Amino acid sequence: MKHSGDTVSKPVVGREAEALSKAIKTGGYLANEQAWATIHRISEQVKNEKLNTRK
Repeated sequence: MKHSGDTVSKPVVGREAEALSKAIKTGGYLANEQAWATIHRISEQVKNEKLNTRK
């Protein structure tokens, strides 16, 4: 499947390559600050929805 749009693929080297390799081998993952912010926002929304439905 081809993707349209402006994307840039860059090689992974150095510390990033080591971290990615370790994550793959251990079944882990890597996330950047934007991903963590999104995860936090979604978890807070879910938590708030649960609190609001209990009232």
